[in-house]
Amino acid sequence: MTERERYVEAPLIKTQTVDYRAYQVNLAEIASRQSTIIVLSTGLGKTVIAALLAAKRLMEYQGSKVLFLAPSRPLVDQQARYLRRVLDLEEDLIVCLTGQDTPETRRTLWQNAQVIVMTPQALQNDLIQRSYDLSNVSLIVYDEAHRGVGNYAYTFIAELYEKQGQNPLSLGLTASPGHQPEHIKMVCDNLRLTHVEVRDEKSRDVKDYIVSIDSEVHYIRLTSEVEALRDILYSIMEEYREPVVNHGFSLPDSRRLTRKEILQAQSAVRKEIGSFTNPPRTLFLVIRNLTALLRIVHLIEFIGTQGLTPTLRYIRGMYEEISNKKSSKGVKDLVTRAEFKQFETLLQALIANDHRHPKADAILEIVSEQLSINLDSRILIFTRFRDTAAEVSETLEQLDDARVSRFVGQSSKGSDRGFSQKKQVEVLEGFRNNEFNILVATQVGEEGLDIPECNLVIFYDCVPSLVPYIQRRGRTGRRAPGRVVIFVARGTHDEFYHWSVMSKLKKMPKALKEAETEESEEQTSLEDFASEEEGQDTTESFASLAPKTEKEQIRLIVDSRELPTAVARELARLDVLISGESLEIGDYVASEDVAIERKESNDFIQSLIDGRLFVQLSALRSAYRRPVLIIEGEQIIGLRGVNPASIYGALASIAIRIQVPIIWTRNAEETANVLYRIAHLEQISSRKPLRTRSGESKGSDAETLEYILSGFPGVDTVTSRALLAEFGTLERIFSEETKSLQKVKGVGPKIAARIRRLLQAEYPGHKKTE
Repeated sequence: MTERERYVEAPLIKTQTVDYRAYQVNLAEIASRQSTIIVLSTGLGKTVIAALLAAKRLMEYQGSKVLFLAPSRPLVDQQARYLRRVLDLEEDLIVCLTGQDTPETRRTLWQNAQVIVMTPQALQNDLIQRSYDLSNVSLIVYDEAHRGVGNYAYTFIAELYEKQGQNPLSLGLTASPGHQPEHIKMVCDNLRLTHVEVRDEKSRDVKDYIVSIDSEVHYIRLTSEVEALRDILYSIMEEYREPVVNHGFSLPDSRRLTRKEILQAQSAVRKEIGSFTNPPRTLFLVIRNLTALLRIVHLIEFIGTQGLTPTLRYIRGMYEEISNKKSSKGVKDLVTRAEFKQFETLLQALIANDHRHPKADAILEIVSEQLSINLDSRILIFTRFRDTAAEVSETLEQLDDARVSRFVGQSSKGSDRGFSQKKQVEVLEGFRNNEFNILVATQVGEEGLDIPECNLVIFYDCVPSLVPYIQRRGRTGRRAPGRVVIFVARGTHDEFYHWSVMSKLKKMPKALKEAETEESEEQTSLEDFASEEEGQDTTESFASLAPKTEKEQIRLIVDSRELPTAVARELARLDVLISGESLEIGDYVASEDVAIERKESNDFIQSLIDGRLFVQLSALRSAYRRPVLIIEGEQIIGLRGVNPASIYGALASIAIRIQVPIIWTRNAEETANVLYRIAHLEQISSRKPLRTRSGESKGSDAETLEYILSGFPGVDTVTSRALLAEFGTLERIFSEETKSLQKVKGVGPKIAARIRRLLQAEYPGHKKTE
């Protein structure tokens, strides 16, 4: 029997469900010895390796849990279905948890499950609120591990797992870790991965499984009509660019100007504005011009690489911004220019005369040819923009044998409704069973989804990053030879992006080699590790390891929209007990008297422009005796084209008229420390209870019941809800004995005794009847 005819036989792996591949078994064995990142081409079975390792860990640590993390809901659903198919466990022990499940549901399912597949955002929110911990997790799998940088949830989870895990082991999986050694090292450091394993088409143990992919680059020349549209935009660009340069800010020629250079100039101008108490008006005109330049660069990219109708949709979006009062002065100025009106008129005339981008003709030709060769073909087309996906779908529906569906993300943009998770799963299933034979996908189709084997993959546009390029290409050539066609429109962003990615692709093998070499050179012995640990002070990070008494514990009620932020993560590091709620007023509640509204610099300016700021702070003032505004960021002057006098006037009104104190912080860490000290003053020093207020608006009966009950000393909103959930009514709570009250979480002997004593205490001013 050859290797390809054998199946993996291992504890907790169902018989005849996993084809035997020596490299998968070997990599799972290697990963069982130390936390590892595995770099493996798409289609070579990264999830199989993770499943084999999960089975091994569950056998080794009986009663433990294994956690699979994936960036999107469809990917989580896909992994859960695969694990139920191959792991020899009861189906209800393998659960799929996302942000669509309530926190209470996630907490309940977590307790009984052995294998949990989750989105990292949902897990981070639960860990911040201490719904459960990671102590009993014997393995965490980070799918698409290259995301483990910056403030992405993976990094916080890995940090917490290192502190809480009793038998920790981590596995990172990716096909595209990047082309720079320092980036790969950063991912490994952030996710606590100490070993690197790389397999590519040249590796001896996988080369027999590599299927050939025929790649073609189709260079497309723009029509004279499209070039005419671009020329109009370039002439408008020069009108905005020249005054910026005349003010001493460097910008290259219009034909070579990029978004990056415009943003750098914006940063320099804002820095200069911030240096003045009363900045010259001309600097704000420069900001206006730079904002307009950004939109023109985007339009030039759209008209050159995407098409006429998507460009028109983008322009309509600009007008929608203006009507909704969400646009900048630069956008308003741009659309009122006579040259822009000329551009718009020509664009509409070309569309009315059925003129289209030459890519549309090219894609019709290639898809038609593929279907004539093989009518059972599956074709996957990638584009970066949702408007283009709609345009391409409409174009391909002209073909008799084409059964087309879009595949887009969940967010809705204007009238364009996103795909729900259910809809995404339905479309993929339709593609699998041949209900559709053409899928036109945006970025959501690139990352990790088990899209059925495709005969043809088309890049309708080029991507600037290496990661999506590798992921797009990996959708074909999995089990049978495949074909990739890349459209590159001459003289456009396509050409720049294409050659940029080709350069990065050449650098990646060397970067991976350096990462492997560096790992072996930096390997730490157990003796070295022990000595490092002895000299290391770990008391500051995650103080939650040191239990606090009930009196010392700092608690905050946090608006659920703030849970994914860096501030919430920093509060967790400070051992603050967080309760997430949908707050009508404020972002953080520190006591019955104190609530805090947090504004990042940009949001502060935007809320000033759209009028939200004073409404929110007035509601805060009316609901809480001591409201606080925290403004977070290095600078607020010059961020938008708002006169500094207006900003100073707003700050004065907030402090003097609305009477809300303002605290400035530079970053999330400082904000968290300020919130901690405010809560400490209220809860530890002043012994004030923690509860929310609803201002002048009438609350529901439930809110009223919570409000009454949380008036007892020591009973906050969280505890009052627990009591009401247990006993149902105030009457039942007030008739219960002390011991019964203590059964509720958060109610100790002192609180229970205090409730009973106050219920029976007589008011001093009461006149007794004879």
